[in-house]
Amino acid sequence: MPHVPQDVLDRLAALEREVRQLRGRAQIRPALTEILAGTVRIGEGGELIVQAPGGVRHLLVGHLGTTYGEREYGVLIRRRDGTEAVSVWNGVNPTEPQALRIKDAQGHDLLTEDVKAGGLYRPWIPLPDLADDRITTWPTTTSTSFTTLEQGNAFLQHPRIAALVSLSGTGQVRLLVDDQVIATATNGNIDGTYAVPGYDFGDRVNIKVQARTTSAGDPVYARTRYLYGVGSA
Repeated sequence: MPHVPQDVLDRLAALEREVRQLRGRAQIRPALTEILAGTVRIGEGGELIVQAPGGVRHLLVGHLGTTYGEREYGVLIRRRDGTEAVSVWNGVNPTEPQALRIKDAQGHDLLTEDVKAGGLYRPWIPLPDLADDRITTWPTTTSTSFTTLEQGNAFLQHPRIAALVSLSGTGQVRLLVDDQVIATATNGNIDGTYAVPGYDFGDRVNIKVQARTTSAGDPVYARTRYLYGVGSA
């Protein structure tokens, strides 16, 4: 057997050690279906697609199409029947910002943002009804005990109520939800935001405005200017 220089043997031994290390690392490497740390970057026009066996693309992040001569990138989520559920894209022109849209299964916009002015484009939110401003036409009482002047029912969507209830005369006015007082004012208006006691989303509640005079024989008048459901503080 010919003589092998020692430096060659040393190099072979070093290579063997490196191969063993690489084998060990390969065995402890996470599966290619897992990302345990770090960042995944999809660039150069790439896309992320989640596609069902039947062909429906449930999730598409990336290029959504070319509708006005330019490629547009955004996000699209579809239901199992292929109908659009949530999207962030424009699809109309290359100048306006992309809009967030949530649609029902028939394609109607349930929620759409106003990309020009900000806020909501859909749904339309009703403004309060305008009331007769002649105080003598408002609901009234001369009782020194709290008397219900206005009431109605509502399905709760928010945990608080923003309220403005006007009072005219010497007395008190209060706002109740299911006969629990949430706000009271004396010789003035209820004007603020108040927590709904025992709030549970979707509950049907009864809302009342009650008033009483504190000057025997003199009438007090009360009128609800607005009630809005609002979120947590």
